[in-house]
Amino acid sequence: MADERHASEQQLPALAAFVLTHRLPCAALLLTMLVAAVWVPVGLQGLPQFLLLIASLLAVTMHMMTPAVVAVVAFGGGLLFAGQVSALMALGVVLIAGFSWLAGLAVFVLYGLLPMLAAMLMSGRDGMRRSAEWLALLVALVSVVGLWLAAVNHGLGIEALVKQWLRPLFDAIRVEMPASEAEAAIMLEQMRGMMAAIFPGLLMVGLWFAWWSNVVLARSIAVRYSFYRGDTGDFLTLRFEKPVAYIFVGLLVLANIATADIHYLAVNLLILVAGLLAVQGVAVSHSWLKAKGMLLSIVLMYFLLVVWSMMVVPFIIIGLMDIWFDYRRNIPAAGG
Repeated sequence: MADERHASEQQLPALAAFVLTHRLPCAALLLTMLVAAVWVPVGLQGLPQFLLLIASLLAVTMHMMTPAVVAVVAFGGGLLFAGQVSALMALGVVLIAGFSWLAGLAVFVLYGLLPMLAAMLMSGRDGMRRSAEWLALLVALVSVVGLWLAAVNHGLGIEALVKQWLRPLFDAIRVEMPASEAEAAIMLEQMRGMMAAIFPGLLMVGLWFAWWSNVVLARSIAVRYSFYRGDTGDFLTLRFEKPVAYIFVGLLVLANIATADIHYLAVNLLILVAGLLAVQGVAVSHSWLKAKGMLLSIVLMYFLLVVWSMMVVPFIIIGLMDIWFDYRRNIPAAGG
């Protein structure tokens, strides 16, 4: 047994260990990953379109993996070291952005502080659940404060501001449309209104899921290289507690009785909480199908979730009901 444990534990490659344990090299790596999605497409314009597309996809992937590296550093070096590295990364952004301290602050909070705190919560008792809950709370707080400050700065309501942000995208589509397509133009405007109505919520769900997935990935790396000591609960054991359900119901009521910006924020925060419940519903369904040996059905479930957005609704309901009924307590293979 001991031999198996030692065989599974590996040492980080020397170069990776050097970069991740020294502030300046680590900050340089994070800064490179962060800006890759911008400088790769611009710097490689001369490449054939196919190669440029591949390079751009790799650059976006590097960018999205930035929180995972921050979480790895937090697992290995603690909050202080990870905070120092994140501050250096943010300082680099300030310099690149022409001394824009607001850009640096946004990067420090989103790409540094959020994954650091989620990593520390993951290391504690019941870390899988607590990291997911608190990360969602922090994402909601940052998003609401950011939207409110931007709306005040522009002298607009929050929904009107989001519509303004989306206008250039839809105007570019309208320019490509024939002048005779008046009906299509009306539909496009309606689509802009619908997208503006739920855009912050979709953004919050995407941010939460991407960042939390990064932290889970970072934990697996830390476990593999034996510098993680904390909760190792499986995704299939994820189960939120009753406060999440009460928040969901409260936001549902608020979304139906409030008006103006309060209604708008309630709807979009409801989308975020629904996303958490949907993930729990997926964990319940995966556990049940796995216990029954229905592996093909698991693949089909994830495929339908990707291609058909309405498939998320049953999983929200399952996740909400699971908070009270704990469907997995009688599933032998749950989390196994």
